[in-house]
Amino acid sequence: MTPAASLRDVSLVDRGVTRLHPTSLELRRGTLTGIAGRNGSGKSTLLGLLAGERRPGTGTVRIDEQDVTRLGARALAQQRSLLGQDRDVAFGFTVEEVVAWGRTPWHGTPQARQDASIIGEVLEQQGLMHLRTRPVTTLSGGERTRVHLARVLAQRAPLLLLDEADADLDLVARHDLDRLLRRHVDEGRTAVTISHDIPRMRHTCDDVVLLRDGRVIARGPAAEILSPEAIKNAFGIDAAW
Repeated sequence: MTPAASLRDVSLVDRGVTRLHPTSLELRRGTLTGIAGRNGSGKSTLLGLLAGERRPGTGTVRIDEQDVTRLGARALAQQRSLLGQDRDVAFGFTVEEVVAWGRTPWHGTPQARQDASIIGEVLEQQGLMHLRTRPVTTLSGGERTRVHLARVLAQRAPLLLLDEADADLDLVARHDLDRLLRRHVDEGRTAVTISHDIPRMRHTCDDVVLLRDGRVIARGPAAEILSPEAIKNAFGIDAAW
């Protein structure tokens, strides 16, 4: 089976700083992959390259065997959805309007007939129905995160990329996020999540990639990779489960 996405000898140097050393990586279809490492280790760089948001200095990034640098913005948005760390909305768009942005790649296609039902479904999933007419600027940090989660879910892309989506979520919302991601991959799609919640990642992710100083230092099944020895190697601290 071909991978859902892959990096082949991909590297990135930004303003003289190596953000990612040459890296080859495959994401298995129907799996949830966690990315972990210290701040500045290259996690967001790796995710941005996978998303086609950043152009590699060397190598090739592919989604469903397509070179992301050769895909137009619309085609790329139909293949992957990205929730980055920047979730600010400067103007008073309502919750429902922001969630509807996720349907933009499908405008003018047969899939657009499902816009209303998909938007309603993700609003319900994220517990946002009672907030649908509220300006996003009036919401708490956790509520805004759930709005943007609903937006990327409404996109209905087979590859879901999340950069610290759990950072502003409480325990209940994190549990709901875990269930949502599991359902996404159980339906044959693929997800990648960056998180600092290592114990939770160990129990929810299928695979894990550990980064340090722009290099992949370990990858494989989560239960095996996230050992106390590996955590010490990646973070420089002792860990026990």
